[in-house]
Amino acid sequence: MKFQRIAIASLVLAAAGLTACSSTAKNTAAGSTSVTGSTTPDVVSSTQTTPPPAATNPPATNPPETQPPATNPPAPTRNLYDQVESPNVPGGHTDPFASSGVLGNGVYWVQYNGGETFTPDITVYQAFFGQECIDQATAAGDECLNDIFVLDSPSRDIADLPFADGVHLTIAASDTQLSYWITPDELRTIRASSPSVDNAPDGVFVPFPFLMTVENGKITKFEQVWTP
Repeated sequence: MKFQRIAIASLVLAAAGLTACSSTAKNTAAGSTSVTGSTTPDVVSSTQTTPPPAATNPPATNPPETQPPATNPPAPTRNLYDQVESPNVPGGHTDPFASSGVLGNGVYWVQYNGGETFTPDITVYQAFFGQECIDQATAAGDECLNDIFVLDSPSRDIADLPFADGVHLTIAASDTQLSYWITPDELRTIRASSPSVDNAPDGVFVPFPFLMTVENGKITKFEQVWTP
């Protein structure tokens, strides 16, 4: 009997324990369900407006590598006997020259003798100015008059040196000492007779010397120098 009572008591206790565990499990499950429900994120509404994409600037374009060629301004239009600036005489001397061969680039003192229209007949000398005028004249036993001294020798005659296209050709009037622009054809005309236009200034052809500029085998400037 004693052992039966103990066994029954054990069964009662075991049943009570099972009931308590079952209740705890239910409570735990309920709590878990409650927590899970509270942490579920809200669903984003499908009608929410999506922002437009950021505007993109067009790609920068580099300037063309090849630039258009620069255009030179047109040469000034001149009429016969338009007044121009007088020539700039060198400060010391004109360029020396060889007795033969191609005349090199430089500025020369020449006498115009006539010749063809585009290949003038000239004689080349060397002239000195300022202190060099005094020194050269003294060495030659002569005087430096009017700040110009020209060596008679050496000299060189040339008749095949052409005028360049667009040569700057001027003459000096004897009475006014002013310079006027003309063409190679007009130069040949006034040497032989008289100007081809009625409004030409007086004294436009006197055998004054010329400053001649040579570049690459052609005469680019032929400017008459007024001298006393």
